[in-house]
Amino acid sequence: MLSCLVDDAYPLLNPKGDGYGALKRLSNSEILALDLFQQLRGVESERSFLRDAERFFAHLFPGVVGLHPSSFHRRLRKLRRFLEPLRRAVLGELVGDPETLVVDSTLLAALHPRQVK
Repeated sequence: MLSCLVDDAYPLLNPKGDGYGALKRLSNSEILALDLFQQLRGVESERSFLRDAERFFAHLFPGVVGLHPSSFHRRLRKLRRFLEPLRRAVLGELVGDPETLVVDSTLLAALHPRQVK
């Protein structure tokens, strides 16, 4: 769904943005969708994110297979100015009702019992 929303919104922000699109393994909107997806997943490392994207999402982004992190980063740097307007346009549709709250109930051991005195 994220990829479809980005694919629809990006041409409105940059109508001439996909020049030479047939020569590229990933379109500009796919690069931006992957970056937004990386941010939503909270993954810091582009290298590990691209490795996970290749393993689990290659059927959605076939051009990510074998993509070198430096070329991904180079293209993303050129598209960075469209990222914030795109985020504003797309994330409103992805985020649920503002009255809905998600509570993470995973239990974590904060202190070992022997450490408490």
